[in-house]
Amino acid sequence: MNDGLTSVLYVEDSPLNVIVMEAMFEQRRDLRLHVAEAGMPAWRLSAQLQPSLLLIDLHLPDCHGSDLLKLLQMRRGWAQVPAIAVTADSDFDALGCGFMELWAKPLDVRRTLARLAELLPPPRGVRPADAVAAPVDGLQTGVVIDPAGDGPRRESGLMARHKQSLAPRQTDYGWVR
Repeated sequence: MNDGLTSVLYVEDSPLNVIVMEAMFEQRRDLRLHVAEAGMPAWRLSAQLQPSLLLIDLHLPDCHGSDLLKLLQMRRGWAQVPAIAVTADSDFDALGCGFMELWAKPLDVRRTLARLAELLPPPRGVRPADAVAAPVDGLQTGVVIDPAGDGPRRESGLMARHKQSLAPRQTDYGWVR
């Protein structure tokens, strides 16, 4: 799975959260988001990847995200891959469990994109403007989607564009869109 793009592994069981993250990654053409919906699919997918960043939800259907992180860090070359806990559990001790930081859900789109730009700058020779796609309607205005609430505060075309994504097709390594 080496297409020349910087890989990021996102382990998340909520289709809505995946949609939001995918929409954010559409803003960065130099990044490739790989999604697994649980620990075991993430483990299987990890055999094919060498990501530059791990984004891991804590409350996965088959394990806790901190346990998955320990397992993934045993893979050759993965011990130094930065990992971020992406969770609604804002009281979690992310640093004590091996994560470099915690991103609290619901994610603030602007803040998340800014942090991605700090952690994963465009590759050498690529101007930042070339790595960033044209703004997706609403994304750069700070749309916040609260999966625990009554749904999006403002859809801005995001849900309409990704309606098919709400029913992802299961494979042996994760979701395929």
